[in-house]
Amino acid sequence: MKIPDKVGKAFQAVTQAGVIAPLFNAFQGRCTFFACLFTIVGIYGWLHGKDLTSYALFVTAIQGLLVLHSWKEDVAEQKEIRSRSTVVINTSQ
Repeated sequence: MKIPDKVGKAFQAVTQAGVIAPLFNAFQGRCTFFACLFTIVGIYGWLHGKDLTSYALFVTAIQGLLVLHSWKEDVAEQKEIRSRSTVVINTSQ
């Protein structure tokens, strides 16, 4: 077993074990959770006089990836719903 496989399985175990899911649900999703987390860290850095330019770029990139991932999941879910809701009309009498 390769190391990336171990990391992937460990990540899956943590996210599906019910430890992280309630936390994300309390914040109504991953994007909101990470936005709150990044804001708290940013305010902490700002209050301590840190240069936050690189931090702002990093946060923007991470949030952008999270939003794109959520959008991709929403599109896939909508396609699945549309494919399941196919109506067959029988016109024979």
